[in-house]
Amino acid sequence: MLHNFAGNVEMYGVLDAIASGPIDARTSENSTMVGVGMSMEGIEQNPIVYDLMSEMAFQHNKVDAKAWIDQYSARRYGRSVPSIQDAWNILYHTLYNCTDGAYDKNRDVIVAFPDVDPSFISIPPEAFQPNENPVAGRAVLKEITDSFDQPHLWYSTSEVIHALDIFIASGDELSESSAYRYDLVDLTRQALAKYANQLFLKVIEAYQFNDAIGVARRSQKFLGLVEDMDTLLACHDGFLLGPWLESAKKLAQDEEQEKQFEWNARTQITMWFDNTKEEASLLRDYGNKYWSGLLRDYYGPRAAIYFKYLTQSLEWGSEFRLKDWRREWIKLTNDWQNSRKEFPVKSSGNALNTSRWLFDKYLGSSAENIQSRHGAATEIVI
Repeated sequence: MLHNFAGNVEMYGVLDAIASGPIDARTSENSTMVGVGMSMEGIEQNPIVYDLMSEMAFQHNKVDAKAWIDQYSARRYGRSVPSIQDAWNILYHTLYNCTDGAYDKNRDVIVAFPDVDPSFISIPPEAFQPNENPVAGRAVLKEITDSFDQPHLWYSTSEVIHALDIFIASGDELSESSAYRYDLVDLTRQALAKYANQLFLKVIEAYQFNDAIGVARRSQKFLGLVEDMDTLLACHDGFLLGPWLESAKKLAQDEEQEKQFEWNARTQITMWFDNTKEEASLLRDYGNKYWSGLLRDYYGPRAAIYFKYLTQSLEWGSEFRLKDWRREWIKLTNDWQNSRKEFPVKSSGNALNTSRWLFDKYLGSSAENIQSRHGAATEIVI
């Protein structure tokens, strides 16, 4: 789940820390603490984190996070379903249990596309399938000379896929709950985003081996996944671009101000306005969002431009034209920011059916390959 103001993203801590930290601070020697508060750069994500943190203002003792989470789903969805408790327990030990101290976990490729020459993207050995030649995998490892941080992963994807499977299986009992549908869409999005990260590396792998057919096939699959994720996100009001833009426009007092406010709203979630025609802003994708409308209308077309230059590089036997890619991407961004296209403000589609369809389409085969619910991240056949 986990997508904060900077995108999908993910809490830099653990629920255990929230359940004990305020008490430790208040009872520490020479403490002058008088209360508990929150100051978010963004909200409307990770409800469980804010629910627990808000409750800590009224707690005199540390909270047993495991026991609290066991009751959380019943409060959130309006009824107790043991299987959902099991699913939330998995999420507690995986998604919400990052203890490695790593920073900036919101760099999923879809919403933070790398601006880098593909020849200098390192392919981690774990990105290859178990039955592939690991020596071949190491052969394409290169020193990274441009800025591209591999998306950070601190948990077993196989366990999260298992939790999602449980969520879907429990849907007939809970689908009337809007909170359940929100969490279902969010968890499906999280699993598919990690799948997309691996799929992108497969595109780069094919490029580095001069495999034009592989680049074409895998890039089309990546773009299809972006479209499918947009369809998923459209199933809940909490994942729509439209309300963000309309709320900005409603603050305006005249037509000119409305145009300016919409431009500001579009700029905030894409590229902040200090770019040139050939140099992107350093604050690009800072406020990235997994929102329906944004994926289909901006993130997907941006990825398509990059893949186009990959294909041309192989067809022409030339280097990747990084500056040309940047020019076209920046123009896409500027045009999108100036657009007045309207987007839905109400959800459409069935969240449970869509999540089940996407699980079967993209994750079902990987679920079958799980060898251990507590092992390494599942390899997804691409």
